Amino acid sequence: MKTCSDSRGQGASRAARRWLPLLAALSLISAGLPAWAECKLRSMEIPVRLVNHRPIATVEVNGVALPMLVDSGAFYSFLQASTAAELQLPLRELPGDLRLEGYTGRIEAKRTKVDKIKIQSAEIPNVEFIVGGNELGSGIRGILGRNLLAAGDTEYDLARGVIRLVFPLGECRDTNLAYWAGDAPVISEDLHRRDGAIRVPVRVNGRKLIAVLDTGAPGTALKMRAARRAGIDDKEMEMVGLVGGAGDGRVRSWTANVTAFELGGEKIANNRFAIDETSKGDDDMLIGLDYFLSHRIYVSRGQNKLYATWNGGPVFARAGQEGVYDQSHAAVPADVAPENANGFAARAAAAVTRGDHAAALKDLDRACELAPTDAHHFHARARVKLALRQPREALADFDEALRLQPTLAEAQMDRAGFRFATKNRAGAEADLQALDAALSPSSPLRMNMASLYAELNLAPEAFRQWELWLPTRRSDARFSHVLNQRCWLRARLNIELPKALEDCKQAIDKDGAEPSYRDSLGWTYLRLGEAANARKAFDAAIERQPIAWAHFGRAIALQRLGNPEAAQRDLEAARKLDPKIEDGVRKAGFGALLSESPI
Repeated sequence: MKTCSDSRGQGASRAARRWLPLLAALSLISAGLPAWAECKLRSMEIPVRLVNHRPIATVEVNGVALPMLVDSGAFYSFLQASTAAELQLPLRELPGDLRLEGYTGRIEAKRTKVDKIKIQSAEIPNVEFIVGGNELGSGIRGILGRNLLAAGDTEYDLARGVIRLVFPLGECRDTNLAYWAGDAPVISEDLHRRDGAIRVPVRVNGRKLIAVLDTGAPGTALKMRAARRAGIDDKEMEMVGLVGGAGDGRVRSWTANVTAFELGGEKIANNRFAIDETSKGDDDMLIGLDYFLSHRIYVSRGQNKLYATWNGGPVFARAGQEGVYDQSHAAVPADVAPENANGFAARAAAAVTRGDHAAALKDLDRACELAPTDAHHFHARARVKLALRQPREALADFDEALRLQPTLAEAQMDRAGFRFATKNRAGAEADLQALDAALSPSSPLRMNMASLYAELNLAPEAFRQWELWLPTRRSDARFSHVLNQRCWLRARLNIELPKALEDCKQAIDKDGAEPSYRDSLGWTYLRLGEAANARKAFDAAIERQPIAWAHFGRAIALQRLGNPEAAQRDLEAARKLDPKIEDGVRKAGFGALLSESPI
């Protein structure tokens, strides 16, 4: 996820220079790395856990521990607007010449300053953050960007659950800084520019492109213009849908086979990459977390160079697909074996990324054995067991995670969803009530809570959670999605229909490309008895994407408008898309509409 660009071009490097003396001093009390005759390395470790394909570090901000995404693609560190509100931080406007562009559009933002942040034992006073951007889920409350990560050299050892800020001392200009490599072959490449980003030349299908290595992007993706240059034709691409990122919009995304990829001498054949229709930035592709999990990477600012070793196994593998690799670049398996519980958990997260839940379970079993008091490992194992259809075992791990850490809100939210799915309504409500009492008013999880309350048809509780979530997120990409959810609940339950209409229209104003919002609008008009307006809304939804619900709703509207032949055609189209559409319509609460207008 490429998050931002600084129109002045030097913002990140100035911030790095400001932080470097303090961080360098702190590094002297941290663990030392192997040294050569005239080159010594000192490092500060940042433990990282992987949740839902996101690397997360815990950072104390004004004494409050916050899970933060470690994002090498972000030029600066961010706090979410809800986090700033919770910490009661004063907001100021950005400098007039600073414009923020994300991967999918503009980012509305302000700035703030915190008294201090603390990472491990290192305290840094008077730190500025940008405030804004989309929320990222997984409990993330902010982003650690390159004003920290590029303050010195950076080592990304995510397969072992750690990032190191490294400070070379002495004469290191000609030193191979992949100090761990031993006899393993080292991938090396010059950085494309000296701006803090990990930007390198690569080859895709033989064509030279420029890529940014971005820990904030769960997977690797080509931009459409780069895919064209690499000879990928439209007929080779499979549509995925709309995807979001940093920024206020969404872009269309496809996947396609890529015959050959090369970085620093490492060659990988026959993989499948995402292809996104975005023109933001002058880079050609993002190399995401999938690459970081399969490599150990050292970024040298002094040498302007990247070093890496391959851990072996899939690099860009999507679920069910593996590429063909030049095995000469593989490390010795013993060299990359996990050393502790966090290492096993990190390797499990990599296995989940490529869809190998059985391998993930083995590693998480070991992580839970080695660290039986770490609630996060049990929570991760519960999710894997759900994917493996082991519901009883998953529930036992959810229970254990919450016994170990009752404040682990994400685990309680997951357990609430599990209980609802297994018909334990009372248990789901109990979890939701506990979350409501424990969470801050602006917690990101309140959106998830509202969705589950809506599934339970508990409208007042759902509305309350949405009212708490919405005020600090008007620039969030999911704002329109939440408005649509609220509209749909009111339409389903046949309550407060004028408010439902307002929500649906506002959602469409913010994101006119999403067909489901127009579908919700159509059903709201049906509730209001406005068949002509309902038909127009369904027409607009179907024009963007054939949806069974929109065809079925239009059939009702056409029947009311005295056109039974056209209504029958839409009914047949709806049944073709979803043979059980009538049952779904009745279960959602629209049975009365079918009784009023039989089709």
